[in-house]
Amino acid sequence: MKLKHTLLLLAGLSSFAAKAQTMQPSMTDAPAHRVAFEHKPGANYFITLGGGVGAMFLEGNNKPSLTDRLSWNASLAIGKWHNPYYATRLKLVGGEAFTYQNFTGLRNKNYFVGGHYDFLFDVVNYFSSYQQDRVFHLIPFVGVGYEYKFDHTDPKLTNTHHVTANAGLQLNFHVAPRVDLFLEGEASYSGLNVRYHHRPNYSNAFRVSAQAGIGFRLGKQGFKAVEPLDQAYIDGLQDQLNALRAENAELSKRPANCPDASMVAPIPAASDRFVADKSILFAQGQSKVSKDQLITVFDAADFALKGEGSLVVTGYIAKNETRFKGLAEKRAKAVATLLTDQYGVAADKITVEWKEADEAPYGSAQLGWNRVVIIRSK
Repeated sequence: MKLKHTLLLLAGLSSFAAKAQTMQPSMTDAPAHRVAFEHKPGANYFITLGGGVGAMFLEGNNKPSLTDRLSWNASLAIGKWHNPYYATRLKLVGGEAFTYQNFTGLRNKNYFVGGHYDFLFDVVNYFSSYQQDRVFHLIPFVGVGYEYKFDHTDPKLTNTHHVTANAGLQLNFHVAPRVDLFLEGEASYSGLNVRYHHRPNYSNAFRVSAQAGIGFRLGKQGFKAVEPLDQAYIDGLQDQLNALRAENAELSKRPANCPDASMVAPIPAASDRFVADKSILFAQGQSKVSKDQLITVFDAADFALKGEGSLVVTGYIAKNETRFKGLAEKRAKAVATLLTDQYGVAADKITVEWKEADEAPYGSAQLGWNRVVIIRSK
């Protein structure tokens, strides 16, 4: 049995020490990527709204001036920072695009809608110590998604579906406790088409856009560094493990079974469950049992009703109650009557007796304790 408990304790301490040793120091001046932070599933969400311009590139799109190729676009994104320097977001995009034929210069206008899932990396927070109220953040990102192009002005072009890949850079400015402003540049490639993305002489695959917008931080914000355990404490745990291993090795040398021992006679069970007398106290000169003493009478009755023995009920008076004739007798009989009439104890299980003041159970200075009926097991 001792071996079993030792093994259990050894396993528990091993698990705790291993967990402690994996925890990283969290100095306030250390770069965030060297600090362990608590993860809170419902915290550090954000939503952004953006708008700007974009232009198509490659092939015939490069011939017209940039200003002729610019068109509007907009975005809505919701995301979460998983730690101070890593976040994910779902970004919905839409707008219009101008594309040009490679040889004729004919322009086509179409609209697009789509969405992509992005992975964001905060360079400033990664290399700097974590500060929740830091103003400037430099955030590159990459993502993959889907885009649908429709409503072409060239009737020869059909609506198309695309798998997209995108990358970009965001400059984020924290201007209020829950408000950010941002500038964002993004390049999106949709040549990974599900269906053909263009007819011959058109290129509608590579778009570069720039946006400005506003972001709002949702829910509880901020990260809390995990407090490291003191190395001395970890060393102490390791010392305990080593001591337990040594003890376990010593126990393993002992025989598996103990030698036979001589039989010891069992100790008979006690028939009396009363360890102390049951005392029912009375007011001076009174023989009526007060309500606050009934629980004691009930406890004695429960003992008798379970067949665990008979009861001796003894009444007493204090020295300053000698003028009340027969008071000790009245008290003892009042308790006995409660036992029989209210709690159903058989009268033949109760012996009633009473004592005079010179036979009181306590000293003369304890008058209050001598105004008592004591119930004992017989």
